[in-house]
Amino acid sequence: MEKPPTHDEGPEEKSVIFGMHIGDLGIILIAALCTVTVFLILFQESPFQKLEIAQKRQAIEAKIAAHDAAIAKVAREKKARQDAIDKAVASGEVSIGILPGGKH
Repeated sequence: MEKPPTHDEGPEEKSVIFGMHIGDLGIILIAALCTVTVFLILFQESPFQKLEIAQKRQAIEAKIAAHDAAIAKVAREKKARQDAIDKAVASGEVSIGILPGGKH
């Protein structure tokens, strides 16, 4: 029966990479990847935050469009009124009268 080799008898195997076993390097690599992933998750913008920003932007654009439509409507009304006045003045239908002193 043979004796199992003890620690002192066998030749020592040293890894070429930083004097560590390949399994130790694998654990370090996995820990580094987990750390990078956690940092990416923490510092990346939230999808819900992106949604809220897009909804706010859309609401602002809708308000601006409604305001522009209101301004355009007022401008059309003013132009129609001015055209009616110009047409009446050009045809001679308008007369200017001065009323005797009364309440204004």
